Amino acid sequence: MANSAARHARPRPAARLFARGCLALSLWVGLALHALSGGMPPVVLITNLPAYGTSAILKGCVLGANPATQAMALFIYVPGYGWVTKPACAQPLSTIHVDGSWSASIVTGGSDQNATRIAALLVGTNYNQSCVDGAAAISSDIYAQAVAKAVLTRPSPGVRFFSFSGYDWWVKNETALAGPGPNYFSDATNNVWTDTNGWLHLRITHRTNQWQCAEIISARTFGPGNYRFELNSPVDAIDTNVTLGLFTWSDDPAFTDREIDVECGRWNNPADTNNAQFVVQPFDAANHLVRYRVAPGLTNTTHLFVWQTNVVNFQAQTGGYSAAASNLIYSWVFTNATAVPVSGDEAVHLNLWLFQGHPPANGNEVEVIVKNFSFVPLGTPPDVSLTNAQLIAGNRFQFSFNVQPDFHYALESSTNLTQWQSKATTLATNGSTTLTDTNAGGNAQLYRVETLP
Repeated sequence: MANSAARHARPRPAARLFARGCLALSLWVGLALHALSGGMPPVVLITNLPAYGTSAILKGCVLGANPATQAMALFIYVPGYGWVTKPACAQPLSTIHVDGSWSASIVTGGSDQNATRIAALLVGTNYNQSCVDGAAAISSDIYAQAVAKAVLTRPSPGVRFFSFSGYDWWVKNETALAGPGPNYFSDATNNVWTDTNGWLHLRITHRTNQWQCAEIISARTFGPGNYRFELNSPVDAIDTNVTLGLFTWSDDPAFTDREIDVECGRWNNPADTNNAQFVVQPFDAANHLVRYRVAPGLTNTTHLFVWQTNVVNFQAQTGGYSAAASNLIYSWVFTNATAVPVSGDEAVHLNLWLFQGHPPANGNEVEVIVKNFSFVPLGTPPDVSLTNAQLIAGNRFQFSFNVQPDFHYALESSTNLTQWQSKATTLATNGSTTLTDTNAGGNAQLYRVETLP
């Protein structure tokens, strides 16, 4: 991996260290470990998403905003009509209050209550773009003015939503032939489900004389950062007519649909010793695609890309993700800066489909297990700060922290400052989080919270 990507992926130091006696708590400020200061960009959060069909107010907050010079530009997507500026063309910006909060009405007429997508963009108060009224996509010029954004799909009737790896997803359902393939896609629990471990199962099934494929789409846009997909199925064993896709995609055709791919498959070529590829679309442009081989018998592998504004770094690793990349299978750096997509409304897709719609070569149904998906923003998060610590019922010890959204945090304990035991992990979804040691025990414990790489 290039130095620039490795800089973003290195392990984070523990942020705070504190201790607990048998009956009392004391904060060991003198032993606090210093974390590298952040320089993180602002983060847009939606704190109240109105339910589909209602006219409730959309509310949110921005971490790191300057209310004096920044405001919110809001848009909704109404199926059958398109994207619309909200609250109105005459009022394209919504004020950010001194505490970072903002709110706006997104239902002002027509079928606004049936909007399925929401876009909240942090822009300057000097924002000057034409009103959006019925556009198929928000223009790249508008996204280019956004310092930060939250773009998401909200649950609506007839669409199956579920949770996987701490994120919300919806399941594609196509009863007529659709891409890729073309294929039929089913949202049935026979095709898409999570098991008791929380692992995702994607399955191509044969039902009612029809092969049905599987695809899930993230409810939110992530933007540039680290995208990691951990598999618990052998890549080399995937049927030669089957492709597993792990990628970003936008329905806006700009920047070739903002598609960055990890694809596992042989494209109906059983003689190909390679069984996977990295792609920055368009795939047929020079130096936009490389193929690589995952050895037979490797069940647990991680495939990832680090999307930056001018470069995309790809890796495949054995086992789970390692920041040191000591378990490297293959790596590739896409350096054509002018061809790196600019983030817009893209989502993450995971799909299992049949090449050109051909049945599996062996005639059997196909299943792939995805153990985990994770997204980690670029940059180093700011220090974690303790806001509350308390002993609660059932011999549990609970800590609350100010954190950076989208980073993963681990609570660890020790009795000697040398050996540390993991107690709990969490994905931060807003500016604060709580971690609990559910089995604190009777002995004195030292605790620390570590930001995971």
